[in-house]
Amino acid sequence: MESKAVTQERITFREVYIFDMEILQNIFIQNMHEKAEDKMLFGIPFLLCKKDNNINAFASLILNQSNEIEFKIYDDGSLTNENITAFNDYIKKFLKKKRSANFYNAAQLKQSTEHFVHCLSF
Repeated sequence: MESKAVTQERITFREVYIFDMEILQNIFIQNMHEKAEDKMLFGIPFLLCKKDNNINAFASLILNQSNEIEFKIYDDGSLTNENITAFNDYIKKFLKKKRSANFYNAAQLKQSTEHFVHCLSF
């Protein structure tokens, strides 16, 4: 009797650390469709997605055109729709627990993002 080995990809989520920034910047640059000088779209990364021990995506707090806080997912193209849906669901649950000003105060997020992007020196 034949049996097929099934390999299941391991996907995990965790908060972003400063040592992740180089990889996140590279993923962001891959996703840049807007003008290169609009670095504010990088936002404040807060969660990332790892598949098979590689960082494949991150979620970032950004301000939309209406000056409302939302999140955007940037990925490297290797995630399936199922992976992205799982990440999206995890982000929504995570956001319900956060109380820091960047998660609910648009002025604070704008100031933090400007400072953060400047420090990264894209």
